[in-house]
Amino acid sequence: MVNSMEQPFTVGVIPARGGSKRIPMKNVKPLLGVPLIGYMIRAAAESGVMSRFVVSTDHPEIKRFSLAYGAEVPFDRPADISWDCPSEMVAKHAVAFMEKEAGRKADFVVFMQPTTPFCLPEDIAACVRMLQARPDWDSVFSVLKVHQRPEWMFSGQEDGTGTIFLAGELKGERGIVQSLPDLFMPNGAVYVTRRVALMEDDLILCPKTGIYLMPPERCVDIDEPIDFEYAEFIGQKLKAEHGIFHPALGYSPAL
Repeated sequence: MVNSMEQPFTVGVIPARGGSKRIPMKNVKPLLGVPLIGYMIRAAAESGVMSRFVVSTDHPEIKRFSLAYGAEVPFDRPADISWDCPSEMVAKHAVAFMEKEAGRKADFVVFMQPTTPFCLPEDIAACVRMLQARPDWDSVFSVLKVHQRPEWMFSGQEDGTGTIFLAGELKGERGIVQSLPDLFMPNGAVYVTRRVALMEDDLILCPKTGIYLMPPERCVDIDEPIDFEYAEFIGQKLKAEHGIFHPALGYSPAL
C-alpha cells in the first residue's frame, strides 16, 4: 500500500534497444524531422506524474539522442537483456536501478514504448491517475478499439483450407458488427503497473486491470517501414486539423 503521508514514488521506463530488425535503428529514425524516441521522451517529461523516468538502451546513438531530448540515460542496458527479450525483464532492471539510487521502493511503474509517437502527456497522466484511484486494480494500459473482428478471422492450412478461428459459424448476428461487443487491444503506448505485480509476479499486464481508450489517430504504432509513412501522414493531418503541432509533443488545440 502507498503511504498516505507521502506522494507515491512513481518511476518510468522507456525501452529503446538498438537491435530492431525490420527497421534498423528505428528508435532514432526521423519522423517529421524528429527522432522517433523524442516524441515519447517529451510526452513523459510533460506528463507531470512521475518522480523519475529513464531511457533503457544498449546503443550509444540512441543514448545521445535521448539525452538531447532531455531524458536520463543513467546506465547502459546489459547485454543479457538487450535481445528481443520480454518487456518485464527490461522494466525490472531499470526499476531496481532507480530504487537503489533512491533508497526506497517504487509504488507504480510506467512503461512507455517510443514506437507510439502520438501519445500525449495527458494520456500518460490519465493512465497513472486511473491506477492510483483504483486499489482493486494492479495495472492500467492504453488501448485501441478493435475493428478487425476476431469473430470473422480464419486460420489457414498449407493446402489452402480456411478454418474459422473462434468456434461457431459466421452467420446471423455474428456477421453484423453492430451486434458484437466492443473489444479493445493494447496500442503499445502506456502501461502502468503496481510495483509488487512487476517485481514479484513478473507482470506488466495484470488480471485485474483497467483500460484507457485513446483515439485512433494517436494509436499509430510503428513496427513496419510502411508504418513510418502512415505516421507522417497522420502527423500532417493533426497539424492541419488542430493548427498548432509540435513534432516532439504531438499536437495541442489551436489558440
